[in-house]
Amino acid sequence: MRIIETMPGEPNASMISSIINLVCPQCGGHMMDFQCCGRCGRNWLPEWEWASSVTRMTGVARAKTAKAVNHCVAAL
Repeated sequence: MRIIETMPGEPNASMISSIINLVCPQCGGHMMDFQCCGRCGRNWLPEWEWASSVTRMTGVARAKTAKAVNHCVAAL
């Protein structure tokens, strides 16, 4: 397993990027349908779904915050 020092939120981005590029985030092996064909043989579908949902929630939270800020500025 790789140990990587990252900024907050970066591990999700790194994992998503690896999966999109069909590279196992854990062992670097080739992937097919979220299943690693390399040494670890891990199925990454649950992590993909979790990371995707967290990323979507973060985007929704940012959109709500921006909308609230714009509303407050318009009220001035």
